[in-house]
Amino acid sequence: MSTSELRRRHESEGYEHLASTSSRTEGSSSSQRDASYWSRFSQWIQDSCYQIMAYTVWDNIVSGFKPGRVRAFELLDIQSRDTVLLVGEGSGLDFECLPEQTNRAALKAFDFSPQMVRQCKIKAQQLDIPEDNCFVGDAQNLPFTDERFDKIYFPLSIASIPNPSLALEEAERVLSQGGKIVVFDKLVDDAVSITWRRKILNIFTRCIFADINRNLSIILHNVSDLKIIHYESLEGKLSGILTKPLGGFYRIAVIVRDRDFPDQPAIQAHL
Repeated sequence: MSTSELRRRHESEGYEHLASTSSRTEGSSSSQRDASYWSRFSQWIQDSCYQIMAYTVWDNIVSGFKPGRVRAFELLDIQSRDTVLLVGEGSGLDFECLPEQTNRAALKAFDFSPQMVRQCKIKAQQLDIPEDNCFVGDAQNLPFTDERFDKIYFPLSIASIPNPSLALEEAERVLSQGGKIVVFDKLVDDAVSITWRRKILNIFTRCIFADINRNLSIILHNVSDLKIIHYESLEGKLSGILTKPLGGFYRIAVIVRDRDFPDQPAIQAHL
């Protein structure tokens, strides 16, 4: 589906409908209704899980990803004058990993979960980030003008966004000339067969927190002006009892506009 079609449906029907139709093949009207109902039901379950986790176990579960967050900011290469956007920031755990030179007054961070944003605001106050810079938002419909941000970061969020292609299209729209996007998440490499066990597990994880079978090349297929210039694994680099064994499933990618970096070769989403 082209980006123009994604945007047309997004503007006319809203993201819940888009999430249920973006990957749907043609079929009977009843099967279409079933797909839509399932999408809304699974989204409701995911929202409920995030509401519960925001006030209970979330920070403890994902604290072991701190080495990945630090590495992501290294690759973003934030400068003192850069405007920075954190897409799907969750409870604000990335704030403590921000480079010292970050212009915190110009930083914006949002999440789809109001409960997560409340926790995010608390951490922002503790780290000299204006509370109003944290807000509830939709990655598929950013409330910013074109070319607004120098650096854009997706911290463990691209796998949770209903339509990640539209989210990256929006990121490209608000990215300033010569800007950079970094994605840190669980991703499947190119040309890697997904096992039946992982497919079954994904049925449950999609409802609870994320799609664990997403591939960055496929996501970027409809965002024609973006390319991957760096792609690495976090195997052996995470910390914590729960997260350290999972490092091999997580990737960090650097994405730029082709026209901004014509001499930088595009690479595939594989190691």
